Amino acid sequence: MRLLFLLLALPVCGFAQSSSQSDVDTTKSPFSFKNAPWYGRSMPFGIYTGAGKLADRAVQSIEIGKTFNVIDIGIAAGRSTFRPDTTFFVEGRVTMDVGNYGPFASEMTIGAGKLFSKPGSLMLELSYSIFAQIARKFGFGLTTGYYDFSNEFTDSSKTYYGIYLRYGLERTDTGGLLGLARPHPRLRGRHGHR
Repeated sequence: MRLLFLLLALPVCGFAQSSSQSDVDTTKSPFSFKNAPWYGRSMPFGIYTGAGKLADRAVQSIEIGKTFNVIDIGIAAGRSTFRPDTTFFVEGRVTMDVGNYGPFASEMTIGAGKLFSKPGSLMLELSYSIFAQIARKFGFGLTTGYYDFSNEFTDSSKTYYGIYLRYGLERTDTGGLLGLARPHPRLRGRHGHR
């Protein structure tokens, strides 16, 4: 009886071990800052919702960083108004490509930084965007999100809408970046590479 149990258990154990081994091998993705490609992203114009003059409701930013498969990690700098005594900010951002359909992508961004116009002002961001890859290394998108500003005495939240441009490697139909992710065999035959 024990011999029969061992004979039945060995193939199952071997299959589980080989499948876990292949899973580890196929999902292994080297995290190399040196080899990761650079990207640039700019929001030339964004506008806050609510009442007020355009100079008080407009926002701009520029970002530079590196891409790790479907995640962009970068540093952004910008101004939160168009006033002459504008409010300058610096922010760390993480943007993830959460879904693709052909040349279009859905992205989510989370960020944290500092607003320099007021002492100790913390700036937090959460935004969502629809991105279109229109050339090999160039695309544009529409974004909407929230900025939360707070310090020891005040806090405010602002909803904004904007457009942005991105320069960097194009994305494949599978959500990876060209040359960095291996497409699924079934998808490769159906969609191919652009």
